[in-house]
Amino acid sequence: MRPSSLLPALALLALSPTGLRAEEAQGEVRAKAEPAPTPRNFGNLRVGGSTANGNGRPELCLELSPVSFLSVEGCGTGSGFLHGDPEPEVAHFRTKLRLLSFDAEGWGTLQPFLAAGMAEAQVGEDDPGFQFNGTDARRVSTAGPEMGVGLRFLRPLASGFELVGDFNLGMAWLPHAPELVKPQDTWLPSASLSFGVGF
Repeated sequence: MRPSSLLPALALLALSPTGLRAEEAQGEVRAKAEPAPTPRNFGNLRVGGSTANGNGRPELCLELSPVSFLSVEGCGTGSGFLHGDPEPEVAHFRTKLRLLSFDAEGWGTLQPFLAAGMAEAQVGEDDPGFQFNGTDARRVSTAGPEMGVGLRFLRPLASGFELVGDFNLGMAWLPHAPELVKPQDTWLPSASLSFGVGF
């Protein structure tokens, strides 16, 4: 092989690492400039506390999100299947509409939301079903509408799982709560805070 034919090959070989380094540098710049994708939470299980419960038990929440901006959840202490504590408690069943989603530098994603649904107050062992037009036969439970606002926190963990935090402020209207065997207020404000894991 003549030396003149080797010159282009050597020049290409000498320039290749420089070209690769330049492409890598451009890729790193693009990665830093592009925002990280917002975590998409399909469901989560959380544990926390609520001012609406007088039995001192933790509140459990199960949330499912069929679409990214809308979710449904149920929260309560598990009365009737996890325990039979007769102390007053309130269960919440609500739909949550995400309003925004923004990143908090180095912390995670914050998502404010509106919530609407129903609350059920019980002051004894609960019977199946919900009583909106009065109380149950033993006058230990009644239900009514509830509205609220809240803030969800998402932080990616690993393998598609996220740490999920939820702070919720709500107001329930229970017109028949004063008729319970342990009378309760018609208007029931509540604040809850819970943390868990989702995917």
